[in-house]
Amino acid sequence: LAARDLLWSGEPVTFRGEHVTIDDVAFRPVPVQRPRVPVWVGGNWPNKAPMRRAARWDGAVPNVDPSAELDARPPDPATVRAQHAFLQRCRDEAGNGHKPFDLAVSGMSPAGMDATQDLFGSLEEAGATWWQECMPWDERLDRAGPILRRAEQGPARDI
Repeated sequence: LAARDLLWSGEPVTFRGEHVTIDDVAFRPVPVQRPRVPVWVGGNWPNKAPMRRAARWDGAVPNVDPSAELDARPPDPATVRAQHAFLQRCRDEAGNGHKPFDLAVSGMSPAGMDATQDLFGSLEEAGATWWQECMPWDERLDRAGPILRRAEQGPARDI
């Protein structure tokens, strides 16, 4: 990530890291976003190392439970609250707790706008800033109808 950050400057970069070596490379065109493209780091929660790494960047996309991902179960607000608190502590310790930071969560929103609003409200209150609508990894992946109907409803509200 540090090497990528340097490359996005557009200037010639030489970098020696544990896993990456770059010798006099200029990456062009440079990204439009400034100071750079936002970097969101994923990782399995409750593993702390990837979340500490995420806290040094712009956002986190924690994976909570492999079985939850398979059936697209939304995260529990208490888990999101714990993730947010841990990430905020790490950011505060690094002196960047005042900077914007995103916490992206995912799942399949419930049927009905009221239930979806309740879910999103509880996740937002817990610290989530982004929602990624997902479908279960089962036979429904072969049918686009359910996800299209959900998309046609539009957002219940912004997280």
